[in-house]
Amino acid sequence: MTARRLSKTMAAAGLAVMVSVTGLSTAGAVAPTGAGHFGEDGEAIAGDYWDAPPQLSPRAWTTNPWPAHSSVVAQLRSHGLDPILVPGYDDPKFERNAFLAGSGTSVNAVMMHDTGTSVPASRLNNTHSLNWITYGVKNSRGQTVRASHFYVARDGSVYVVYLGRTWHAGAGDSMFGVPSNKMNGYSYGIEIESQGGGVKDLTAAQIRAASKVAAAALEVSGLGTDRIINHKTYAGRLQGKVDTSYPRSMWQDLIGAEMGVAVAPGTPAPPTPPVSPNPRHISMALMNVGESSEYVRRYQKALRKYGKSKKSLRINVNKVNPSKVTGYYGSETKKLTREVKKKLARSSTKWQKQWINKPRNTPSKKLIKKIGRIPIA
Repeated sequence: MTARRLSKTMAAAGLAVMVSVTGLSTAGAVAPTGAGHFGEDGEAIAGDYWDAPPQLSPRAWTTNPWPAHSSVVAQLRSHGLDPILVPGYDDPKFERNAFLAGSGTSVNAVMMHDTGTSVPASRLNNTHSLNWITYGVKNSRGQTVRASHFYVARDGSVYVVYLGRTWHAGAGDSMFGVPSNKMNGYSYGIEIESQGGGVKDLTAAQIRAASKVAAAALEVSGLGTDRIINHKTYAGRLQGKVDTSYPRSMWQDLIGAEMGVAVAPGTPAPPTPPVSPNPRHISMALMNVGESSEYVRRYQKALRKYGKSKKSLRINVNKVNPSKVTGYYGSETKKLTREVKKKLARSSTKWQKQWINKPRNTPSKKLIKKIGRIPIA
C-alpha cells in the first residue's frame, strides 16, 4: 500500500471522530438553502421508506438483482479511478437500517446530486459533507443510514460510501417504472461536493470523476445513458430540488463518452404528472416532509383554516405556523399537522386510534377529509 493510499484509508476510517471537530451538520438540522440535501434529517430523504415497512426475508428472491459490491469496485477501477472504500461500505446493516433489505429491487437509474452546503467554493473543505453523508442521517429508530452510494470530493477523489440499497433521493415523481417516492430502492446516488443552489462551482476534476463513477454504475446495472438523471429531474416538482446545476444533457454526453457510446441529442427527461385542476384535490403521495408542490400549498391553506375555525381545539395557528402558506412541507407544517392530530385525538376514540397507529407528522386520508378536502393518489 502506498503512503498516499494509506493516508486516504486512514482519513476514511477517522470520519466519525472528525464530526466533533469540523462542526458539520447532523440529522435533525434545518435544510439549507442550497437545495441539495446536506444537513437534512432522515425523513426528508427517506421517501416512502421512513416508517419501517414490513421487510421480506432475503430468501424472497433466488438471486439478488442488485449489483455485486466487488463488481462495482472493479468497474470503478476499470475507468481509471482509485476509489476510497469508506469502512462499512458493504455492511448489510445499513441496508436494513434503510428498511430496504429483502426488497429485491434492481437499479433502474443513476442520480446525480450536489451536496448543497450553501458554503461558497472558496470556503468548502475538500470533503465538507462526507461525515454527514456517512454518519449524520438516522432512521425513525435512531439507526444510521448512509445518505449516498458515492461521494466526489473537491479534488476529484472518489469515496465509496455504500453499495447496498440506501437513501438519497427522497420523494419524487414516478419514472422508469418506479412508483413515486420510491426511487431510493431503485437507484444509485452520486453526491458531488458543492455550494449548490444553482451555482456552477464543480471543479474539472469533480466533473471528470463523477462522469466515470456514473459510467461504472450504469455499466454494472446494465443501463444506458437515458437512465442518468439529475436529482431535480426526479425531485424538482415535489421537493423543489435544483441539483445538479448542470444540465442532464451535459452529464449524458460526458458519461456516454466515458462508456464509449453515442448519446442521442436532447434525450427527454421523464414527464412529471400534472396537478389536478380541482382545488380541493390533495395528492396523498405528495404529503411528505421535504416536499414542495401545489398540493402542499392546498393542504397548508386548508389546515390553517380548519385550525383557526375550530376554537375548541385551542391551537394558536400563527404561532405554530408563522410562515403561513409556503407550498413547502417543512418543520412548521409537520408541527401544525401533529398539533391538530393531537387535539383531535383528545376528542374521540376514533381519532385516538389514528394518533396511535398512523404517522403523526403527515396527514391521513381521514384528516384530509376532516379539513374539507378530497384525498387522491
